[in-house]
Amino acid sequence: MFDARLRTLLGAAPGEATWGDYQRLLRNPAAAESADLEYKRQQYEKKPEWQAELAKDVAALANASGGTLILGLEEDRATSIPVKANPELLTDQVRKNYREALAYRLDPQVECDIHFIAQDPTDPAPTGLVVISVPPSARGPHAVIGVKDARDGALRFPYRNDNNVTFMNLTQVKRAIAASVSLAAGRHDVLHAAHQAVVTDGRGRPGPNLLLTLTPDLPGTFPIDAAAFHAFRRDLADAELPFFGREVFRSFGVGPRRFIASTGDSRSRHVAHFHADGTAAWATEGPQVAAFGASDTALPEHARSWHSDHVVMNVLAILQYLACHAATRAAAAGTATARLTLDVGNQPACGIASDRGSSAHIVFSDTERQLATGQAGILLQAADDASLLVQAAASLLADCYQHFGIVEAEQLTHDGQINLPAWGRRYHDTITAWAKNTGVEVLTGP
Repeated sequence: MFDARLRTLLGAAPGEATWGDYQRLLRNPAAAESADLEYKRQQYEKKPEWQAELAKDVAALANASGGTLILGLEEDRATSIPVKANPELLTDQVRKNYREALAYRLDPQVECDIHFIAQDPTDPAPTGLVVISVPPSARGPHAVIGVKDARDGALRFPYRNDNNVTFMNLTQVKRAIAASVSLAAGRHDVLHAAHQAVVTDGRGRPGPNLLLTLTPDLPGTFPIDAAAFHAFRRDLADAELPFFGREVFRSFGVGPRRFIASTGDSRSRHVAHFHADGTAAWATEGPQVAAFGASDTALPEHARSWHSDHVVMNVLAILQYLACHAATRAAAAGTATARLTLDVGNQPACGIASDRGSSAHIVFSDTERQLATGQAGILLQAADDASLLVQAAASLLADCYQHFGIVEAEQLTHDGQINLPAWGRRYHDTITAWAKNTGVEVLTGP
């Protein structure tokens, strides 16, 4: 795990540790700055050209083996050991500025997480540390755009060497690109094979199916043996999954380097394969409804359509469990690639429907799709961080929905929030309760 040393020092995950946990790093020789850990005395905005500096530090970690930036701890220049805390104001604007800077100055984008560690979480104007967790990336090499300004178009490829940041030469860049292309091709093949294995499993019901597949970009591993199988079966049999409830899976088996779970022995509503490298694929029936065409469309009186609210809830629940399998059972870390497919099989083509604002299901897209697929990168921390989960689901759904001519699934925001007005009224209580239990912000405005 890319932040294993820091987790050991803190006794907790970087985003879950307290101010007191971070104070244990001070004057601790084991916490010295190195390839996986960098300290900054102050937040980036205090410096000129701060956007390029932030992008350089994040890309350098992503292009190496990953690591963590801690803003608000000052290290001794001679020993690189943190010796003094310098807490600063923590605001949503800081996080927004950093995300925008990284989006503007990095190519390709780096999946990273920004945590706030407050001295006093109850303070209305909290001060503390900014902690940026950067996993190793399989999508590199990542370049900083521009030397002083992104408009100059120059690309520089930083990487971290011990506790120093340097830039790749041309030969290093070529090697990094070749390695990344090879790795991406290999993981694409794994993703496709896992998807096909569920499609041809034979336990699933014929007709419309939602299929979600995830593979870690840097694979993990878990044993396929009797003890692991019994633990797997016990875990799934006892699990209460969001929106699905209990006893989702009641039949369990083993395949080549994978565990298999389904609702029953045949014609199951849910079928899932959990592979030894952390890859997993889950197929579920529907969710479709008979919907009315809007008054200004030429749709038939009734059209079979994907129920958008149910699609979004299924994606949230399944994506979280697949990420949990990769991160917990297979001990994979960093990023993963997820693929969502809406497949009607031999049924007539359909569209996307919603019942927001009324009790009737209304089709709000074209109805010409028998198959639609979306793909997105996610952070495996999304298994534990519901805001990251919502962000990942929003990207995945947008890539899929655009096949229907819809720019995104409006129920979720790309900032990790629930957009309540975009949900059908009958689901307001369900999704609000889920958001409250997981700590996700709910937007209630128009």
